[in-house]
Amino acid sequence: MKKLFLLLPLLILTSCTQFGIFSETLKDFDNNRWEKNDAKSFSFHINEDVDKANLVILFSHVYEPGYDSVPVEVTFKKEGGSEETIKTDLLLIDEDGKSYTECVGDVCDLKQTVKENFTLAKGDYTITISNTTNLPYLPNIIALGIGVETVE
Repeated sequence: MKKLFLLLPLLILTSCTQFGIFSETLKDFDNNRWEKNDAKSFSFHINEDVDKANLVILFSHVYEPGYDSVPVEVTFKKEGGSEETIKTDLLLIDEDGKSYTECVGDVCDLKQTVKENFTLAKGDYTITISNTTNLPYLPNIIALGIGVETVE
């Protein structure tokens, strides 16, 4: 019986485990600026159908970047098939001033899910992320990436 109680927390932790299908991070921001007209694209192939997946944006910035959120437009396209556009804000700070990012030194990282529990058919995909601020560029950017994870 004691062994069962020891295994129970492990079973609970693994019941919603996420496994990476695809992950890529871009760090090509001249002078740490993300130009408004510089949409970033990520292409990948899925070998088999996935029942439940999450799409995550990874965003790295310098400490105290000068803004609390980043408006983005995410286009999720299956080659030869459907296309979906998601408009969202990458939230760096909540209403109470608490940071959603994790900082080490001057580098802060955010991992935000923008699409949850969707199905993916095998095939080729392209995800494009556009900065939709009203500024000519977004300053203090270090990296931008995506992750596609299965949820079990």
